[in-house]
Amino acid sequence: MTAKLNYPQFWMLVLAWLVADLATPLVIRFCRCIGAVDRPHTYKIHKEPMPLLGGSALFLAFAVAIFSILRFTTFEDNLPVFGIVLAALLVTALGTLDSFRPIWAVAKLGLLLVVTMVLSQFGVRISLTGIWGVDLALTLLWISGVSSAMNSMDNMDGAATGTAAVASFWTFYVAWYSEPLGQAPVSYVAVSLLGACLGFLRYNFKPASIFLGDGGSLLLGFLLAALTVQCGWARDDKLKAVIVPCAILCVPLYDITLSTLLRIKQGVVKGPIEAIVYCGRDHLSHRLVALGLSQREAVMLLYLLGMLSGTVAIIVARPEVTRGFYIPVTVVSLLALGVLGLLLDRAKVYPHQPAAAPAPPDPVAEASPAAEPRR
Repeated sequence: MTAKLNYPQFWMLVLAWLVADLATPLVIRFCRCIGAVDRPHTYKIHKEPMPLLGGSALFLAFAVAIFSILRFTTFEDNLPVFGIVLAALLVTALGTLDSFRPIWAVAKLGLLLVVTMVLSQFGVRISLTGIWGVDLALTLLWISGVSSAMNSMDNMDGAATGTAAVASFWTFYVAWYSEPLGQAPVSYVAVSLLGACLGFLRYNFKPASIFLGDGGSLLLGFLLAALTVQCGWARDDKLKAVIVPCAILCVPLYDITLSTLLRIKQGVVKGPIEAIVYCGRDHLSHRLVALGLSQREAVMLLYLLGMLSGTVAIIVARPEVTRGFYIPVTVVSLLALGVLGLLLDRAKVYPHQPAAAPAPPDPVAEASPAAEPRR
């Protein structure tokens, strides 16, 4: 561990953190000058217009940290990393445009397909079946699914940013300790994303002074999806290679899955497609608040869940761990999530359900007018 402190990842973390911390206030001023703000809406819980181009500050910090190390290497040595950075720029632009002029869902999926093709050309794609078309389709499904899940997570101050920081930390952990398998480039991307999230979280945690916007939330989801595609979780065990990234990204995947199932169960929507595009206050964070937690407590609980699921992922990822151990661990974890889902189903988050008792007052929110509830 001591010897590895000389590696560039430590300085990339500091650099990304510093750039995000310095750039975000400038982005806040810029947003207010041009009117790039998220205005209150019926399905949102914030009451004041908020700057929403946080994704640009995140991408800047991430890109500066990445290129601080790539300038010492050749293009061929880090081809996948260059591909991820290029595709991340496209996703940020797509999300930013969607913030101002909503893009049709089918068109957005088509654009994500283009981004996935770009990644594929740089060697970033799932390799489960060995059949190019099938693996490309799985890559598109994974990238679009994780991006959408993280986009849905951006419903309360700090929820998406902090969750992404936790997931990028665990991804970095695996890559950091598996560098003999060629994971150093993955660790560069993961640690840069971690630093950018930590620097931005100072302004995004409740009471937030800036929102991620679609550009930021899609960027976080895309980078995490690309990282988990590129990272070699297991050499020969394909089941382990599926379980580990799903465990690392448990919180956003669980959030979008549970929300979809409970929307159908409660009769709020009529089918899976309508459930996915539905906008409402019924995500994990909303349900935790409805059960009596404050917004800060709800978000911190999401972080804790991410740390626990990441710990499970690290245990499963160890080379010496066999199926005889990690399959029971996975089953127990899924059962625990099922029990949690039953508890969260008790939250009264739909208009036809009786109202729950109000959450305890948040002292910070009461002390600051800028701390009005998030969407």
